[in-house]
Amino acid sequence: MIPLAVITVFLGTIITLFFNSLADAWKDLGKEIKNIYTTSVQNFVKEIKKDFTDKLAKRRAEEPDDFEGGPDEVKAWCQRMTLFFQSNDISKEWERIEIALGKIKGGKENQAQRWADTQIQKFFVMTWQNG
Repeated sequence: MIPLAVITVFLGTIITLFFNSLADAWKDLGKEIKNIYTTSVQNFVKEIKKDFTDKLAKRRAEEPDDFEGGPDEVKAWCQRMTLFFQSNDISKEWERIEIALGKIKGGKENQAQRWADTQIQKFFVMTWQNG
């Protein structure tokens, strides 16, 4: 996914190059015409930015439900978590681990919860020692 800032800079560069190539013609235009063109370009960039931002907001995946299943359900849940992390720009491993461990609950005979509790304890010891 291309960040909005990169697209905005790219559009600004293209527009600048366009106007630089027409520098002589631009100099000959009156102030009123220049203002009209400038406003049109600014509005165009705002519309692109708004459209892109709206699409990004709509593309964000919902946070998956807590994991309360058995071993046969782990793969599907991990795939949903991966989609959630990617679509919400959560890229730091420690942050992914923290979120995922916090969503593991119950399971058959509380097996998943006990496993998660053990991992959380290890995670915090490791984080504290490294931090």
